[in-house]
Amino acid sequence: MPELRFNVLTQEWVIMATERAKRPMEFAQSIPIYNLPRYEPKCPFCPGNEWATSEELFRIDGEDGWQTRVVKNKYPALDEHAQPTVSGDFLQTSINGFGLHEVIIDTPRHDCTITMLSLEDVEKVVLTYRSRYRAVAEDPRVKHIIIFKNNGISAGSSIIHPHSQLIATPIVSNQIDGRTRVTRTYYEENHRCIMCDMLERELSQGQRIVYENEHFACFLPYAALSSFHTWIFPKRHAPVFGDVRDNEIPALAEILAYVLRAQEKLLGRPDYNFVFRSAPVGCDHHLYHWYISIVPRLSKTAGFEIGSNIYINPSLPELNAMELRNVVDVLRGHV
Repeated sequence: MPELRFNVLTQEWVIMATERAKRPMEFAQSIPIYNLPRYEPKCPFCPGNEWATSEELFRIDGEDGWQTRVVKNKYPALDEHAQPTVSGDFLQTSINGFGLHEVIIDTPRHDCTITMLSLEDVEKVVLTYRSRYRAVAEDPRVKHIIIFKNNGISAGSSIIHPHSQLIATPIVSNQIDGRTRVTRTYYEENHRCIMCDMLERELSQGQRIVYENEHFACFLPYAALSSFHTWIFPKRHAPVFGDVRDNEIPALAEILAYVLRAQEKLLGRPDYNFVFRSAPVGCDHHLYHWYISIVPRLSKTAGFEIGSNIYINPSLPELNAMELRNVVDVLRGHV
């Protein structure tokens, strides 16, 4: 029987349409596996082609050259030289298009996705994320920082070479603003962090847990907006991703790598997005709790979702979590 569930953090309703549930192999994407070269002469992100990118901002070196590299986006969505001046009125407000847009090149190898990297190399990617987050947060014009990966065409990627992005804006989106209001209201009523309580509930129930280690836990939300929509929460309360500690980096790299590998193995290499959801910068948002959202692109938003903002999820999070958990156990050699 279908069930309506409420996602208390996002404040969105989800229809669990169990009569439309699909088995995992039916979610598998028919994406051809190309025999990509290790090096592509025309790729601007491959080693030796550094001249083809914009200014380099950061790098971590490996044994044979750079291991990760950060450059300014050659075609930025926003202008770093603009000043965020507000104009207009209540009905028509605008702000000069200030913002920072960076490309994080995950690996020098053209043929190696983040799921194929060693855990040590994923650590370097996460360290690069944190370094750029902290650096960009120093700009007083920046109010919000989003780090994200678009993997595959349907997820919005336009370049094959493995990379992530960072965009910093002078505004806070309504989505994040709404979630900070939820955390504030919950704290006023309960004197606790809503996301700490959500994590504690998920860990105690165990049904939707995919994997946990000393510092992080991965689970499917009770009201997951789509099939295999997955969250990674830090166990230590922290409002912004930039607060992640050195000793937590290996654990974050491990859980991110295993969850992405499990989704890839179970679902047939689907396109996906992941996003670091962090509190706004430079404000007192200590009640917020940063996390990572991973969204496999298994379906498209249709008219009902657009018209109602109510999502239809054709599978139960409890079942999806069990399937992913089993794959993670296999990948970690615990079966």
